[in-house]
Amino acid sequence: MIDMSLLPTEIKRLSKDELTQDDIEYFRDKYEKRFIRALRAVEEGRVIKYNFEPSGTTKWIVRGQRREYLVIPQVFCTCRSFYHSVVIDREISMCYHLLAQQIAEIREQFKSIESTDAERRKMSAELRRTD
Repeated sequence: MIDMSLLPTEIKRLSKDELTQDDIEYFRDKYEKRFIRALRAVEEGRVIKYNFEPSGTTKWIVRGQRREYLVIPQVFCTCRSFYHSVVIDREISMCYHLLAQQIAEIREQFKSIESTDAERRKMSAELRRTD
């Protein structure tokens, strides 16, 4: 199984208030353009954590270029890149949506939305698509 979690040293780097040029170069060297895209998604507020009641269920969504993608942290994303580049070709360890979710959670830079379980069911039907 592919490890989709960031290393403890990477978490420490991302936990700082300000990323240095060395930090940015480290992540860019390791994750290539996916890091820049992920960081941009975080900075633009495109990472959303939905909290549903009364079940207490949580869903993470990252707004991509074409649509919103469901992210199960360190496990799965509904984007094509995840399916093709991570699962099938095994070229990369994670898509930029998975990376963005982790960065947002570490830096506490995400939108948090409270909603109902009825809305969760509607959202789930839309997010089952993998295009």
